[in-house]
Amino acid sequence: MAYVVHPFAMMLRMRKSKAVFPILVADADDVVGLVGSRLLIAALDNKRISIAAKVQVAVQSSSAVNLALPSLPQLPNVVASIGQPVRIASPRFSRNAALVLGFSGVNAQLVQHVKSIGSAVPVVNLCSFVPALETDLSQMHGANATEKLDNAARRFADTNDALDCEVCERHREDDEAYWLNIADVCARFAVAVSKLDS
Repeated sequence: MAYVVHPFAMMLRMRKSKAVFPILVADADDVVGLVGSRLLIAALDNKRISIAAKVQVAVQSSSAVNLALPSLPQLPNVVASIGQPVRIASPRFSRNAALVLGFSGVNAQLVQHVKSIGSAVPVVNLCSFVPALETDLSQMHGANATEKLDNAARRFADTNDALDCEVCERHREDDEAYWLNIADVCARFAVAVSKLDS
């Protein structure tokens, strides 16, 4: 028996579909990139966010892919227990990323590669970008959340150095505070993104 989908129902489904926003995590440190990616994916897994953020991570060492995060003694239990799977970025995903970000710093070689292929993707340190995003929420310009986020990231990237992160440097001596800070930044980023449609 065949079912006919009413055109109005199809329009409602189309309206509910989220705009895809590919995010490439390219941290200068593979472990930080992998842990940060898990935390970011978990934070963005929220129905109130109108952007379908697809997060993948670029790693410098192929062995980093098999790293068992719960085995890292410096990770607080609440961070080590995050179980979201992380995908290693394909060359195609890296080329099509709408945002490149890091936590402890951004992989300098990747930034050079992105620029060499003529990509104008904004490159930011999330720990530094989030406070600026939170401050500028009321002044965002754009037709939708995706455009607003892109505009905000470009403005920030134009005036800030993505290769170093002063916020993370202040937490280096205390491992637990360092990882909890990254978890907090990811959660705050997700909250800010959820407000872009309001």
